[in-house]
Amino acid sequence: MKFLELKSKLKSNDLIDIRNIINLFGHIDRRRLYEWQKKGYIQKLTNNYYIFTDADISDVMLRMIANKIYAPSYIGLESALSYYELIPEAVFQITSVTSRKTRNIKTNISDFNYRSIQKRLFWGYTVNTESMHAFFISDPAKTLLDYLYLNPHLDNEAAFNELRFNHEEMRKILNPSRLRNYLKLFSHNRLSESLNKLLKVLNVKF
Repeated sequence: MKFLELKSKLKSNDLIDIRNIINLFGHIDRRRLYEWQKKGYIQKLTNNYYIFTDADISDVMLRMIANKIYAPSYIGLESALSYYELIPEAVFQITSVTSRKTRNIKTNISDFNYRSIQKRLFWGYTVNTESMHAFFISDPAKTLLDYLYLNPHLDNEAAFNELRFNHEEMRKILNPSRLRNYLKLFSHNRLSESLNKLLKVLNVKF
């Protein structure tokens, strides 16, 4: 297998999955992958996943990659809050929620941080498609509840103010009915108290 042959076959794939190579060619000589890395043709992200070095890395591509390299997972927490413009700051790592173990994957293109949640709470995400890339991301209500659930220190007005939540956007985008329904599924007293305190600060009727 030659590199040009590989690139021709996978030119529409921004993420190179070893399983795709095996499906296409029936085998893989991992020495070739090491050789192509040394020559600067490809970059290794994590076990079994690579990208072409000349790939045009976009935010949308990073979200897709985050879903793929550690699955099941969905974009959430700070990354989703930023995506929905609920916090003003840009996020310099991709944060996700997973039903697997908490993990941090450092790569040359970004750091991918995964926070673990119980399998019974692994829901509340949708599929978004942008620029030919599809990725899973939590909806606004689930994003907020996940964030409060996984950050128990956020339980007072001072802590909420430090996050600089976009109050106007919060009031516009949050669905109180969905929040109530989701909160019932969490069935978590501390989370209920934290959410009520935050919504009072945001002046969102609940």
